[in-house]
This record gives sequence, C-alpha cells and structure tokens, in this order.
Amino acid sequence: MKTIVLGIGNPVLKDDSVGIKVVEEVKKRAEVDVDFMMSTDLNVVYKLMGYEKAIVVDGIKTGNEPGTIYVLSLDDLFVSYKFSSSHSLDLATAIKIGYEVFKDEMPKDLKIIAIEVDDANSFGYNCSESVRRAIPEAVKIILRELEG
Repeated sequence: MKTIVLGIGNPVLKDDSVGIKVVEEVKKRAEVDVDFMMSTDLNVVYKLMGYEKAIVVDGIKTGNEPGTIYVLSLDDLFVSYKFSSSHSLDLATAIKIGYEVFKDEMPKDLKIIAIEVDDANSFGYNCSESVRRAIPEAVKIILRELEG
C-alpha cells in the first residue's frame, strides 16, 4: 500500500516543531515515504494525493495536558479542531477541501497523529519537556499504524 507520513510544523518554533521531530524519528525506523511541511495551505493536499494511506503529524491546541496524543480519523477531522497553526490554512480545512475537490485522489486511509502543544509560538529548537516526552510514544503509534 502506497503510504506517506507527513510532518507539519516550524523547526524554529518550540512545540510547533513536534510534527517534524516525530516524522524524523519515523524515517529512521521505517521504510516509508516521508515529507515535511511548514504550512498547511493547499499544498498539503498535493502532498497527500496519490497515496492510499497517509499519516499526518501535527501539534494541536485544545487546552488539555501538553503532550497528550490524539489519533484522529478522517471523520474526526471534519469536526472543528484547532491545530497549532502558525500555518496559513489550518490542517482540517486544507484536508476538507482536498476531499471535496479531489476525493478519488486522496488517501482512503488517513490518520492524524496530533500532539497537544504547550508553547507553539516562542522561538526555539527544542520542544517543551512534556511535548518532548510524547515524541517516542507518537513514533510507536505510527509504527503500529504502518504495520497494521
């Protein structure tokens, strides 16, 4: 099954970089297409098109405990979530547009691994401690998804 793992975030904004950090670790452990984006404009749709399965990793801000990991399906995504979005178009909206316009070309199996962020707006190369501790568990979840 043609699969991509896509990390979204800004490498110089503390917790906003978590999607990139997780996917970098997945790349070391699995033979799968990986890619990174700093924004979730409509280019995210083009990155996902043509794949049967996609796992997207991004930070999310719901007000829950930083480091909490959510595994969201396509159905979950169509509910309004607020991703950490230093991006130009939030992830949910970009993907919704993709499925409305390019339904037959979008992945039939899409999972979002969202990690609750604490500070996604301050400059820094390191995630906050609670978010950093969630990275290995997020990697394990993705590796299980890739196996199953």
